[in-house]
Amino acid sequence: MTQFEMTHQDWWREAVIYQIYPRSFADSGGDGIGDLPGVIGRLDHLELLGVDAVWLSPFYPSPLADFGYDVSDFEDVDPVYGTLADFDELLRRAHERGIRVVVDLIMNHTSAEHPWFAESRSSRTDPKRDWYIWADPGPDGGPPNNWLSAFEKCGPAWTLDAATGQFYLHSFTPGQPDLNWRNPEVRAAMHKVWRFWLDRGVDGFRVDVAHRLLKDAALRDNPVEVAHARRHVTHPEVRQRNLDLPETQDVLRELRSTLDSYGGRFALGEVPISDDRRLAAYFGGDGLNTAFHIAFWEQPWQGSAFREVVDRLAGLARPGALPTYALATHDISRTVTRFGGGDRLRVAAMMLLTLRGVPCVYYGEEIGMADAQPPLDLVLDVDGRDGARVPMQWDATGRGFTCAEMPWLPFADGQSQVNVARQQDDPDSLLSLYRRLIAFRRASAALRSGDYRSLETSDHVFAYLRSAPGERLLVALNFAPHSTSVAVPDLPLEGQVELSTGARSGQTANLRPLHLAPDEGVIVRIEEGP
Repeated sequence: MTQFEMTHQDWWREAVIYQIYPRSFADSGGDGIGDLPGVIGRLDHLELLGVDAVWLSPFYPSPLADFGYDVSDFEDVDPVYGTLADFDELLRRAHERGIRVVVDLIMNHTSAEHPWFAESRSSRTDPKRDWYIWADPGPDGGPPNNWLSAFEKCGPAWTLDAATGQFYLHSFTPGQPDLNWRNPEVRAAMHKVWRFWLDRGVDGFRVDVAHRLLKDAALRDNPVEVAHARRHVTHPEVRQRNLDLPETQDVLRELRSTLDSYGGRFALGEVPISDDRRLAAYFGGDGLNTAFHIAFWEQPWQGSAFREVVDRLAGLARPGALPTYALATHDISRTVTRFGGGDRLRVAAMMLLTLRGVPCVYYGEEIGMADAQPPLDLVLDVDGRDGARVPMQWDATGRGFTCAEMPWLPFADGQSQVNVARQQDDPDSLLSLYRRLIAFRRASAALRSGDYRSLETSDHVFAYLRSAPGERLLVALNFAPHSTSVAVPDLPLEGQVELSTGARSGQTANLRPLHLAPDEGVIVRIEEGP
């Protein structure tokens, strides 16, 4: 057993994860599209950044109805990204550096071009017919019920297959028919997929739309109170029938059992539920190890808003459960686009990397990349998410990403200033701050595994204590464009500023009260006490 394999089973609890959208990270082949060899060529960046794991968004064969989330072969690599040998080499090279590899697991649906669906739609009597969800038309000849696609442009969640006269269910695009997880053969086939990647050595899965796997067996209409909803909504009296069903937990327990049998593997759930009471049921038990805190990235730029949403989930989650926090993903606009740039990006970074949870950094966030608005003739994504997926800005010219004349999507504005080459040797850059924060987190027991307690402050400030035996830290974040003070009772008169988003690192700070500059965050080491 190698040293890498001998590390503790719950490594993910102390990890910093880095999300790579392979299409946009680094192009080794000169076609303008990122690929797996390109990721291999940029592992130095990840090692210097200090991350513990990478999450690779889909790289499987796909006709791109939903840019890789419509999979036509779960056990291969799309030629545009490379080969299985390239994947194995990436895994080996990452593991040599102590970086684990997590891959996207899409279980709710396949591509309409997957061989399973080709068989399923071939006739009503095909053995794989029940691998998907088929239903006769409604009384008016329309869809079988009132369920809607998650994408507004796709309308209903049903498409008529003229050849067999039945509709098939698709929670997303018509190119993504939903699998029938009530069929044991489907479960067995997907279990094989899990093991295919685990046997290759992947360290875990990010589970796509984990709350959608099971649907109402009778395909009943959604109640009128929630019939308008394309995604999860909370209602005090009724529940949606096409997602968030209790039986979904059975599938997630099966996945967890398989992961646990391999040792040292984990499941990170994408569970797009803003109701924290419902979200809390998905992770920290015998199902998903952790899940993204969706409501976290839905907040306005206000300290009290972030404090309330973090505290709420902390109060509802199972004992010991850890959520995963992200500021942006391939589905969510980038931090600078939503909140503005400058010192706000530095405060956001400090918040992400000091909360009690698993931080996930989306590629380019460490340099402050913004969304781009592609020209109308280059808009590709059905749900308008192209802007958050533009190529990584390695340098001012774009040649660090590709030698092609044009990348698959245009770079964002500001590339000449916002790029890795410009920031990598600048001690005051955002990239340098990310490196310092990740290094400090790795060395700090309080941040890796300590307790969390928020402090009552003004609406502008989010302040909290992180504590472990022998270490107590105060994190104070000012979300206001003006200076403010934090009055914290029962603390000593002074503390040592370990890290600041400004220029105070290493200084002594008065804690009665603690003064914060506009848009400033600090990590202060304080004496142990009650």
